[in-house]
Amino acid sequence: MNQSKEKRNVVVRIAGAAGDGIASAGEIFGKICARQGLHIMAYNSYQSAIRGGHVWLQLNVGACDTLTHGEKPDVVILLNRTSPSVHIPDVKEGGVVFYNSSLITQDLFKMREDLTYYHFPFRELVTDPGVTAVMANIMLVGCLVEVLGLNPQVGLDFIQDRFDKKGKEVVDLNRRVFQLGIDWSKKHAKRLNVSLKGDGKRRMFLTGNHAFAMGLLAHGLKFYCAYPMSPSTGVLHYLATKAKSHKIVVKQAEDELAVVNFIIGAAHAGVRAACATSGGGFALMTEGIGLAGMLEEPIVVISVQRGGPSTGIPTKHEQGDLNQMLGAAHGEFARIVLAPKDVEDAFHISGRALNLAEKYQTPVLILSDLFLSEHFETAEPFKVKQPIDRGKLISKAAGDYKRFLITDDFVSPRLIPGAPGLMYCSPSDEHDEKGIVTSDVLAGLPESRELRNRLHLKRMKKLDRIRQEDMRPPELLGPRDADLTLMGWGSTHDAIKEACEFFAQEGLKVNQLHFTDLFPLPIEKTIEILNSCKEIVAVENNLTGQMARLIRMETGYHVKRVVSRYDGEPFTGEDIYHRVKKELAYV
Repeated sequence: MNQSKEKRNVVVRIAGAAGDGIASAGEIFGKICARQGLHIMAYNSYQSAIRGGHVWLQLNVGACDTLTHGEKPDVVILLNRTSPSVHIPDVKEGGVVFYNSSLITQDLFKMREDLTYYHFPFRELVTDPGVTAVMANIMLVGCLVEVLGLNPQVGLDFIQDRFDKKGKEVVDLNRRVFQLGIDWSKKHAKRLNVSLKGDGKRRMFLTGNHAFAMGLLAHGLKFYCAYPMSPSTGVLHYLATKAKSHKIVVKQAEDELAVVNFIIGAAHAGVRAACATSGGGFALMTEGIGLAGMLEEPIVVISVQRGGPSTGIPTKHEQGDLNQMLGAAHGEFARIVLAPKDVEDAFHISGRALNLAEKYQTPVLILSDLFLSEHFETAEPFKVKQPIDRGKLISKAAGDYKRFLITDDFVSPRLIPGAPGLMYCSPSDEHDEKGIVTSDVLAGLPESRELRNRLHLKRMKKLDRIRQEDMRPPELLGPRDADLTLMGWGSTHDAIKEACEFFAQEGLKVNQLHFTDLFPLPIEKTIEILNSCKEIVAVENNLTGQMARLIRMETGYHVKRVVSRYDGEPFTGEDIYHRVKKELAYV
């Protein structure tokens, strides 16, 4: 690692096989840093295998806010034989390599002579009978804490908290292995020339899935149902641990068909209900989402994108499902599509989605992706910014109750079932205001056609209200007189922001335009902002520029240039910077 100038951040990569405890090591190291007031962004690139294969986790740790997990590492830790050939070429000039010489025996210096290598013989150093091979990760965390000049006591305290439920013997064993890593580094390795002095403020270290779950809980969720499907399963796991303490029902169903019908039933009964899945599971839910559209039931569905189509690359990242959200289910009905930009936004959008679903009695679809849902980052404690709005939910009604009453605002009073003396139908067929089916023997008759026009228009007119009252225009961030605007949506926000900083260092004026409210777009305001930009390049993790196409369809504005990435990995700022320069042939 270049020692000439003290750095304020460091990028660390840990690589090995599935089953080596890499994710656990990264989480433990990240939480130790978070407790010292540092900022961390971490990304785990893994395969669809429980053991074997090759995985790596990268953390960008700094005294100031970190926007991405970084492009090339300053420090790599290699745990298995396949790691050197994959990761040593990526290390920054002058970087540092730690490797487990109990497994890696080749002469790594021959691969690159500009790096510093430290070999630690894990099996020779650790003689405790209870130690397993996977505990090399704890020792490596100790190594990192020492060479980065972090407070080791914070690490020892965290290990105490982390393993306390497993008993004193397990805690003491992990603390000894952690201390071995520190002692080994003091003897064999030099401290890196990096200043990682946090502000002492303990921060949360969590994923987007954690934030989704926390946001749903904080905004009145009472029923959650899911079938496990990566990369959405973290929401289910988190909520399952909170079901008893927060008095909510969490159910794992037999498949996604059951899941969506469970939450429709729960919403119909008057409770806030949600689920999460990924593209393949969402495909199975689409008939149910259409049912919610016809019944005007307020459901929230989180779909976490991964590489497709079909099974595709299930443990890799993509933004390929926007078209799927727009076309989910046959026929026309109002829907809302939102895409959080970061972990904090995931918390707030979860609550907002529950409110919007009940305000308009329609499905709200939250579009996440593998990177947002599964990467870890530090965040300040979340604050609830919006009160719970149950919309036109009522517990009693007088006289002749009409569940689908046509009103001036196109939203009908929604009665909780079981009110004394009041009955109504909620059919999947077209119906009149009371819910009486008009699609059978009445179909095609003049009165039935008129009812169809009125009820269908009632449902669809909600879109105009949603667009005008609740959809937020894209954010334009950076210099208003910029020569170039980078446009993105969802989780690309921070990477694009970092790319703008790279351009600014070259004296180029580049800003960013970012969408979180995808459908229905607030058209007039969006057109106004688009027209204020000199030149726009869309940045999307898909091949076809799906957001750019949606904008053209909704507004007529043609974003002609699209920078795409669809290899299964997320953008970083440096990556976007180079791709945009290539697209525009910048020198």
